[in-house]
Amino acid sequence: QNGGYIARVQCAEVWCPMTAEFYREYLRIRSRKRKLLCVMNPNKFRACEFLVKHHEARKDKIIVFSDVVFSLRSYAIEMNKPFIDGPTSQQERLRILQNFIRNPALNVVFISKVGDNSFDLPEANVLIQISAHGGSRRQEAQRMGRILRAKSGSAGTEYNAFFYSLVSQDTQEMHYSIKRQRFLVNQGYSYKVITHLDGLESDSSLAYGSKRDQAELLTKVLAASDADADEEEVFTSDAFPALKTGGHRSKTSMAALSGADDMTYLNFKSKSSVKHPLFKFRKQ
Repeated sequence: QNGGYIARVQCAEVWCPMTAEFYREYLRIRSRKRKLLCVMNPNKFRACEFLVKHHEARKDKIIVFSDVVFSLRSYAIEMNKPFIDGPTSQQERLRILQNFIRNPALNVVFISKVGDNSFDLPEANVLIQISAHGGSRRQEAQRMGRILRAKSGSAGTEYNAFFYSLVSQDTQEMHYSIKRQRFLVNQGYSYKVITHLDGLESDSSLAYGSKRDQAELLTKVLAASDADADEEEVFTSDAFPALKTGGHRSKTSMAALSGADDMTYLNFKSKSSVKHPLFKFRKQ
């Protein structure tokens, strides 16, 4: 980082208090929909929109990640931004990504779990994570890599890339965030916790600022199915078609491989008298 070979990243965990109505349902429900209530927390949505607007004003390139497709589409549609998830066609993905890279008017793209492995966006310098796969260190490292490419034209700034994790307060997300925080700190990244975003409450342009809008959002979330709360499944063979083969995986043990499970290795000596030119002068 100090040598300028990779970006200087500021990691921040933003705490988003649950609204009273959402938290009441969160405590009552015991199904998978609890995760959806955390992700669709109106205060988390407002924090995400606030950060997007802040960095758009700076002409930054922003990626917003969500593992839950229901929330990904809800956020993107409400903010009128393009999104990419599993069902998005390859042609549409390329169109959105090329537009993101080359068009200065498009600085935000929402991406689901499919972006963990298969996308290269060196222009991106801001990442906002609204939901993640538990405390997965592997996923955290993959997403950090999306903004780690060296950035030009920012030699005088302390940080030239930003990694935000939005966490709903007093929920299961807090437990997982501690694991991801510990991983990033151990990797040497600067990390801070933001409990209050200055200017958020006074910004009347942000969505879900009224009780009525929040009640409508809660109705929408409660009407969703448990399947809508599930994370998107990404299959390696779909992301990388070239890896599709006729091979198969079978279970075995070290004992079997070492010959202790009725398996033996036999050495055979060739009967051929023809020798390679490199060895014909070698003593027998």
